[in-house]
Amino acid sequence: MSGLRERLGRLRADSSYPANSITEALDAGTSDTSHEDFVHPEFSKIGVELLSNEWGQFLLRRCVYPFPYHHGRHELADLLDCAGHLQPVAARQNQKTEPVDIDVYNLLFLDTETTGLGVGTGNVPFMIGFGYYTEQAFVVEQTLIRHPGEEKAMLSYLLDHMKSKSHLVTYNGRTFDWPVLVNRFILNGWRRSGPEPGHLDFLHPSRALWRNTLPSCRLSMIEEARLGIRRELDVPGSLAPALYFQYLNDQNPSHLHGVYTHNEKDVLTLASLAVHFGLLLRGMPQLEESGGPEGEELFRTACWLEQHGNSAESERLFAALNKLEEAGDGSGWSLALAARYKRAGQYEQALPLWIRSAEHAEKSVLPKLDAHVELAIYYEHRAKQLLMALSYAEKALELVNRRSRLSRDADKRKEEKEALQHRVSRLRKKVNV
Repeated sequence: MSGLRERLGRLRADSSYPANSITEALDAGTSDTSHEDFVHPEFSKIGVELLSNEWGQFLLRRCVYPFPYHHGRHELADLLDCAGHLQPVAARQNQKTEPVDIDVYNLLFLDTETTGLGVGTGNVPFMIGFGYYTEQAFVVEQTLIRHPGEEKAMLSYLLDHMKSKSHLVTYNGRTFDWPVLVNRFILNGWRRSGPEPGHLDFLHPSRALWRNTLPSCRLSMIEEARLGIRRELDVPGSLAPALYFQYLNDQNPSHLHGVYTHNEKDVLTLASLAVHFGLLLRGMPQLEESGGPEGEELFRTACWLEQHGNSAESERLFAALNKLEEAGDGSGWSLALAARYKRAGQYEQALPLWIRSAEHAEKSVLPKLDAHVELAIYYEHRAKQLLMALSYAEKALELVNRRSRLSRDADKRKEEKEALQHRVSRLRKKVNV
């Protein structure tokens, strides 16, 4: 452990590989190609082998995970039953109006390790990890190039695997991994022909559910906080380029052992995340286990499910959030939940939420006016109880006067006050007060 920390510390301090010298660093790895058929024992130790095709050679590592196999909380074999439920996500991301068929055997789980962060032509994917399902196992394959001359052979191998796949499953792959690969395909002489693969990029649903619940939506944060995956002595992905350049410099493959492990775990996490979202869309009763999610996540998950067509499950989660609000444990989601019920025309569900929010606002130092305004609108236009509508409008006016003394946004408070004064005046005329 101390040796790993020391080596990572040295690499952080190493400035011998600036971004503008990537080509030189790669070329340094080609100075001696007389032993290309020889696989270093440090590669063989972790199962890396030499592979050849019509375009040349590259290195390949293959790991097989027979079912049953858990990665974190999820059994990877569960995707065999729930992959089809990812169809709405694929349709939404790929802007398809017709149903999109999701076959688990046609998914390629992809993660690249590159020499830089941009998507320009100078960024080289030196390692490509991808996973796929068979009937009995989840398989992870990892390709590596020892110098630029091996890139075309590696890319050809990837293309062969992509031929039978309909969707790439990634984390930010639509805006990073795939554009980087497209550039490399072009630079190696391939031109686009036929449709591009569809995308299942789990960064976007992760942000939809957890952007305010978790400190960040990095894959490492998602897997630990929501998938129950903890990595021990993991090499951060940000250090992968430096470790690769170190390997090019001294030809010692041990620098890359941690990169292989990190990339392998990323691919496995993509499969676990696919199971998680597949189960959510199918309907996942165990969502309330371990005390259940907090109000924020419960609300956003319900909205996400509603957007993707699972109305029955979204209604169940909205009802669970309603119970939290009634118990005072919903962290103030009554207004958002009421707005959703209003959009759905479910006023009988929205009304008690507005009343509860209004009662809370009247006790608050900086009260929100939304509930009182909604109640004034409801009683005037739907319940036809003008006195109740006037009562809530007048209370809202009192609250805005209270806020005006404490708020710095004088212009906004002035607009609110004028709108409420107009509403109160109109209602008073209606009831002849």
